[in-house]
Amino acid sequence: MPEDYEDSLSKAMFQYDAAFHLLNVTYPLINDPKLLPGILTNIFLSFEAGMDAILQFERQRKLVPAYSDNFQSKFNMFRYKPVQRYKIPLEYVALIQNIKEMLDLHKKSPMEFQRGNKFVMCDRNYRIQSVSIRDIKEYCSMTKQFIDIMHAIINRKA
Repeated sequence: MPEDYEDSLSKAMFQYDAAFHLLNVTYPLINDPKLLPGILTNIFLSFEAGMDAILQFERQRKLVPAYSDNFQSKFNMFRYKPVQRYKIPLEYVALIQNIKEMLDLHKKSPMEFQRGNKFVMCDRNYRIQSVSIRDIKEYCSMTKQFIDIMHAIINRKA
């Protein structure tokens, strides 16, 4: 792997700090739901870097086989190896997948709008998915918990 797990650890923390700042400093000042996808992107990048850190740590110890450097390959490897080995709660796996799907919808969405403090996205068939500030706060909290789990796994030096 091109990076080592220390770089991914730092990136996970950096992205979390960016999301936290946008959520708790910038959003209250601007109060614009259009910021929510940006915060969601930082949360996702933090989760992805955390996954990378754990996989790189395990790869260094020859606990996981080689895998492709794309999200789906890393996600599948993470879901089937470290999640089971370290008993990482499945709610984090579901959240990572859910956020990834929301961000993919955001990229492809032909129509997006605000409704109250929610950011609403529609797919081509006008099925609606929305994200609120409350959802984002919950995701941010779970990101911090995931980072704590990541640190605990890597600091074990198993």
